[in-house]
Amino acid sequence: MVTIVTLTVLGSLLVFAEILLPGMIAGSVGALCFLGAIVSGYKTYDGATPHYIALAILGIGLVEFLVWLWWFPRSSIGKALISKGAIGKLNERDPSLQGQQGVAITDLRPSGSVRMAGGGKLDVVSEGGMILAGASVKVVEADGVRIVVRQID
Repeated sequence: MVTIVTLTVLGSLLVFAEILLPGMIAGSVGALCFLGAIVSGYKTYDGATPHYIALAILGIGLVEFLVWLWWFPRSSIGKALISKGAIGKLNERDPSLQGQQGVAITDLRPSGSVRMAGGGKLDVVSEGGMILAGASVKVVEADGVRIVVRQID
């Protein structure tokens, strides 16, 4: 029983250390300690006792995981790693692109890149067939991230 308790306590300490020392080494060794405690329980005891030991160890691991889920976003490490900024709205039309002109910098077959008159580079889709690089194009539709262009003669 001493081996099981020792491995479980050591596993718990290593899993908690993983929270503060990211790198998966301490957490992996802690998980192996948990596994060793479960195996030791099955080798040492008969009947239902090893099952209870395994459930207790898995319960401890679950509690540690739930504590991590609660603690990590509130910690200074978590606050530094979790982005609070918004990316933007992807499915919103951008009316300012409608009608703008540019030059295809890659062949559009049917997708490729266009350098707009304002200097910006956009990934676009051609309305019809292939448009060769260097051709003048005009934006005919801008729906979210999908921008459709047509070749200008």
